[in-house]
Amino acid sequence: MDNIRTLIVGTLSAMIAYFHPITNVLFSLFYLFLLNLLFGLVAGITVNKEVFSFRKAFNCMKETAVFFLILASTYTVGEKMGNPGGALQCVTTVTYAFIYFYAVNILKNLRRLFPASRGLSFIYYFVSMEFVRKIPFLAEFVNQEQEKEEKNNG
Repeated sequence: MDNIRTLIVGTLSAMIAYFHPITNVLFSLFYLFLLNLLFGLVAGITVNKEVFSFRKAFNCMKETAVFFLILASTYTVGEKMGNPGGALQCVTTVTYAFIYFYAVNILKNLRRLFPASRGLSFIYYFVSMEFVRKIPFLAEFVNQEQEKEEKNNG
């Protein structure tokens, strides 16, 4: 049993040391995950009168784990190619994409919680609509996702 514990501790220590350059990025993404989970939970319970769903919470955790895996893999591939600076830049760029989608979802839930807030409505409109109009492929993606969501909910 001691050997297994030593192996696990050693492996985790090595991973933490290896991924140290992207620790702040992973922490930022984890923080957004917590905000997204919290505001989604509160909005679901107070606005939609839903009960807590372990399935929805677990899906949120799985999504975040996939994001972590994407970032860790991106860093590992770039670092092994001999370009750690480029790998960090790529990880940062991918993180900003994740941040954008988390931010839109968090703002959507905040808007549901505070429907009378003109400030939140404006920020949500600006972030989700005006920004998207300037990037055609992103606008098309958002429209496709909305159509899928309407089919699933309708």
